[in-house]
Amino acid sequence: MTPQLDDTDRALIAALQSNARLPVADLARSLGLARTTVQARLERLERSGAIVGYTLRLGEAARAP
Repeated sequence: MTPQLDDTDRALIAALQSNARLPVADLARSLGLARTTVQARLERLERSGAIVGYTLRLGEAARAP
């Protein structure tokens, strides 16, 4: 299933790309949406395959022996 992304989905994805650890309440506040709306959108984006996971990027300090 190819997800149909609207402007709100794109804004949500952009916020998560910037900081994937943001709590749903903070995402909702920054987007001007209800927390339940953001949670439902995240679940839909995950189910549709638009979001396939959340990851961690290591800095140099973590890579040094």
